[in-house]
Amino acid sequence: MQTLRAFIAMPLEGTVFDRIVNLQRELATRLPMVRWVSPETLHLTLAFLGDIPEESLEKIGTSMLSIGDIFAPAEVRIGGLGAFPDLKRPRVVWLGLQGDEALRNLHTAVTGMLSRLQMPPDDKPFRPHLTLGRCRQPDPAIGRQLAPFLDRQCGQLRLTRLILYESRLTPRGAIHLPRRETPLRG
Repeated sequence: MQTLRAFIAMPLEGTVFDRIVNLQRELATRLPMVRWVSPETLHLTLAFLGDIPEESLEKIGTSMLSIGDIFAPAEVRIGGLGAFPDLKRPRVVWLGLQGDEALRNLHTAVTGMLSRLQMPPDDKPFRPHLTLGRCRQPDPAIGRQLAPFLDRQCGQLRLTRLILYESRLTPRGAIHLPRRETPLRG
């Protein structure tokens, strides 16, 4: 049985995407020690599935259609820089989402659907964010460099589609291949 690494996410679109990429470039000039995510792979993850059997794609895709019929596109504000686990030991540099109740409801529906399909996603708490970069070593200096950007706002984003991605890891970073897609029509 062949497996693939997969996750369900929402792609970023519109003018706010350009603002996010510009912020990422500005940060990169100050923080060359951070490995920045390629702009074409920026997305909002709703559920990370890990390695799943390839034949599960069809079941997940069909179930995603029913979620798309229930949920309308979501409007969120993008802004507020942060780091996981925190700014004193940053491993992941992220941009937050505000007004995310609709996203939390959508996440609950997606994880419920996956549980019914006996493919529960990872059990980390859902914290809507966009990963901008990863730190090779946790360094408090990175957190201090991020401080002037913590309140940076990028604008309003309309999230309109769910995509089941395959993630292929390469030496130059992950490649995300869309395998199934459904619009939010609710």
